[in-house]
Amino acid sequence: MLAMHGNSTPLILFSGLAADREVFAPQSLAFENLIVPSWPVPESDDTLDSYSERLAGELGQFGPAVIGGASFGGIVALHVAKHLDPLAVILIGSVRSSDELPRSAKWSRRLQPLVSLLPVRLMQIACVPIGSKMVGRWFPHLGGLARQFRHSDPRVFKWSLSRILDWDSTPRVDCPIFHIHGDRDLVLPIRNTHPTRAVAGGGHVISLTHANEVNAFIGSVLERNLN
Repeated sequence: MLAMHGNSTPLILFSGLAADREVFAPQSLAFENLIVPSWPVPESDDTLDSYSERLAGELGQFGPAVIGGASFGGIVALHVAKHLDPLAVILIGSVRSSDELPRSAKWSRRLQPLVSLLPVRLMQIACVPIGSKMVGRWFPHLGGLARQFRHSDPRVFKWSLSRILDWDSTPRVDCPIFHIHGDRDLVLPIRNTHPTRAVAGGGHVISLTHANEVNAFIGSVLERNLN
């Protein structure tokens, strides 16, 4: 059973790779102060920094906040932190710098110009059976990834994938960074990074598959004297 955390500090979490707020469904039940921003469609010339700066401008209305994200959302959170001055950043199955990306991502950089040709809508239709409850019961990591992908906006997905492939920076932020990661994450393997806490048996979508551990971790960050 998920416990409700009553901390009043705004908690802003970005979903992974153009996914919607469904990836944080268990966290929405546990944190009444949770804000999951939607992904605005990027401008044609948007860089990761210009996009993140615009997001930061929209989120400044919430005042001092803890921000974070899952997977690509964590990368965005780090770039947003440069412009928002948050109390802390929480990474959920994400990485702190491009050096921590897997070799497969680095090898795929030469294919970045082909991202625009991906038939995303057809790929999403193909993922519908994989995201079913039956598949999710037997393969929770795979089901979680499919659910994360199938409702994403193709324009945002392609832009986000391109930004991962050409990401070559390490954002410098002036606040604490807390990082939780599944020890069986096949998308962003834990061996490439150094999380604050490892989740035993956790795959890439631990916000769904290991909600209790993730919620306890987030709660511990919010309970710190961040003010």
